[in-house]
Amino acid sequence: MIAVIILLIGMVKVLYKYLVVEIKEIRKTHIKKIQLIRCELGIYILLALDFLIAKDIIHTVTDLSYERLIELSVLIVLRTIIGFFIGKEVEVLEKEEYIMK
Repeated sequence: MIAVIILLIGMVKVLYKYLVVEIKEIRKTHIKKIQLIRCELGIYILLALDFLIAKDIIHTVTDLSYERLIELSVLIVLRTIIGFFIGKEVEVLEKEEYIMK
């Protein structure tokens, strides 16, 4: 539930910021501002993924079976890979913004 709440809060905040950018400057697309918005959404996604991984670990500890352990391992690897690539993208976007300032 916590991961879903984090995602919902992040999506609402990011959607609001995106709409403000689009409405204020309707004639022009500001790629830099949209990249910052994407970066912020990526951070919320990473935080939610961390909570999902923690949930899976706790659930596996309470249900110690070989099949559940394999399932947990696959989920953690997939979520870690997704988190790694989202983190890299956020890092690149943050560096680009820092350089452009």
